[in-house]
Amino acid sequence: MFYERHIFVCENQRPPGERISCADKNAEILKYLKQNSKTAYKGNGKIRIQRAGCLDRCELGPVLVSYPEGRWFSLKSTDDAKRFLEKYIASDDLDSVKDLEISDLEN
Repeated sequence: MFYERHIFVCENQRPPGERISCADKNAEILKYLKQNSKTAYKGNGKIRIQRAGCLDRCELGPVLVSYPEGRWFSLKSTDDAKRFLEKYIASDDLDSVKDLEISDLEN
């Protein structure tokens, strides 16, 4: 596997009046994750934070999905992004970010 961790951050932008768009809130979060992921990640492989088009969980957004584990998260601020990197990405401590995780039953 080329990337040990691959994070897709929704950056979809819709016209006003349509479904909620993640892009309005995720630009700052994406920037924070990109700038800080390499120093936070302690794995042996590479990590990639990447913008994505619509991930179709708009009403739960802004959203991201982390692979290879396939876990979905809703990060609403750079504080959430910091905790996501420090607790989940750096330490694999899912319990510390459980409130940020989106369950498969939602939406």
